[in-house]
Amino acid sequence: GVSVNLNNLEVVMVGRTYGLLGTDQYGRPIAIGLLWGIRIAMAIGLSVAISTVLIGILYGVTSAYVGGWVDEFLQRFNEFMMTLPVLPMLILLSLYFGGKISLAQLVGILVLFGWMGTAKVARSMALQIKEQTYIEAARSLGAGTGRIVFKHIVPQLLPYAFANIALSVPGAILSEAGLSFLGLTNPNMISWGRMLNDAHANGATINGYWWQVIPPGLAIATVGLIFVLIGVSLDTVLNPRLKRA
Repeated sequence: GVSVNLNNLEVVMVGRTYGLLGTDQYGRPIAIGLLWGIRIAMAIGLSVAISTVLIGILYGVTSAYVGGWVDEFLQRFNEFMMTLPVLPMLILLSLYFGGKISLAQLVGILVLFGWMGTAKVARSMALQIKEQTYIEAARSLGAGTGRIVFKHIVPQLLPYAFANIALSVPGAILSEAGLSFLGLTNPNMISWGRMLNDAHANGATINGYWWQVIPPGLAIATVGLIFVLIGVSLDTVLNPRLKRA
């Protein structure tokens, strides 16, 4: 006869029957996915925002202070990078990595295509700062380029940097969500975009499985709104021209 071992018997219920927000088609609780997605969103958003702002500020300040043909070359390269279509390039690079891009690779790609706007603004601000009297005094006292850039110019741009970091986080989170929704990131990386990808594969929007679509969508929108409000508040506080009477 045939014997059946029921010692490790498990019952998996999907849909509306388990968890605060139900489960997906694989029986995974939506609420747990939202909590795990916060880690990925914060890691990508903050690391990309901080890296792009730092690179952009250093690039723009160096270009403005050195001037001459170096400034011209750096600005032409900056404009070339700005003309590249970001989303198609992200898709091509993701496919180059086998369609299963890791977290570190995704951060590197987003940083590669995210620093140009900050560099343009930082250069325009540095062009004004380098004409100040204390910059001329430091130069006449023998201060080198590195000392003037890091000690006298970059600190003046820190208020703009803090506000820009907060405003750059939502864009990085949305880029990750877009690539994950297209199925181009590592499937083992639990993120809100991957949850939307799984929901789309399950026909959630067609079949009315709202608990698979609305929670991750609201999470992306809420985090983006939070950092936008933080960035606007920092810009208002740190920028004297925006302070209210």
